[in-house]
Amino acid sequence: MSSRTIFEVEEPAVRRALKCLLSTLVAVLLPALAVAQELPQGWRPPTVTEARGQWRTKSGTRFLQVSGDFDGDGKPDIAELLVSSSSKQFGLFVRLSSQHNEWQSVHEADGPLDRLAIAIVHPRKYMTLCGSDPSVCAPDDPRSLDLKCSAINFFSYGINSSFLYWDQKARKFRVVPMSD
Repeated sequence: MSSRTIFEVEEPAVRRALKCLLSTLVAVLLPALAVAQELPQGWRPPTVTEARGQWRTKSGTRFLQVSGDFDGDGKPDIAELLVSSSSKQFGLFVRLSSQHNEWQSVHEADGPLDRLAIAIVHPRKYMTLCGSDPSVCAPDDPRSLDLKCSAINFFSYGINSSFLYWDQKARKFRVVPMSD
């Protein structure tokens, strides 16, 4: 019995098929891995200590990342909560496929993540906080949202939440309070 690698197969057709399969896997997986690992310069994923809490185990991404079609182009987009590498700051960043997968900051603030989280919001009609209590909102804040695309629920666990949705006309994210 000889110790051959898979590329030392004697049949040329099998060897070509294996090389073709390997080349295809490399061509498909490497760009996907490279894009997935690129984050905005100066930002990193939170550590387990920075994003602790038993409630986070209810999400496979610990409520730190969501994926959906936020801008309606039919392609997946990503939102992530990240921590500054140089300061005590966190940020919510979104990477839209229609914007050449460039990260854009949609919210940054000083302080720890603690109870801050994100979750996906599916398209449908929602009553906003402004609809139930207009006194806490600006006059131009919507009373309801009829989402045609996915949105981001940016929330402080057990305290309040806001939806961030893509405004197609303005070509930017809008924030609407949902609870306080």
